[in-house]
Amino acid sequence: MKFVCLKGIQESQEHLKQEYKKADQKGEVRLGDKHLFYRYFIKIRYVSYTEIRKAYLREESGESGEFLLKEFYLMLETSDGTLHKLRMEREVYAREVLSCLKNEHQSIAVGFDRLSQSK
Repeated sequence: MKFVCLKGIQESQEHLKQEYKKADQKGEVRLGDKHLFYRYFIKIRYVSYTEIRKAYLREESGESGEFLLKEFYLMLETSDGTLHKLRMEREVYAREVLSCLKNEHQSIAVGFDRLSQSK
């Protein structure tokens, strides 16, 4: 496993491994004590909760022939204004992550604010 930092100070790989193993799993995301981890194939991306400014669910839909396709993304905006798009297999996992962030990390704005996006 290789840990890749989305934003902030790079942590030691050993420390991250220990936190990742103990973290609460919600689909592709694991919620550790200090970091949010996102596993995609063999890379694990991580970001400190203190670096996350906003988090919300994004739903994209389209069609493939007769079939309606829906994809869900956990969107994270970090303190430098960068928006990270993390694909989630199931909507329920993304909603659980957002619920945990809202309850445990009040400094993170959870949900999509249409008024701030229209300016």
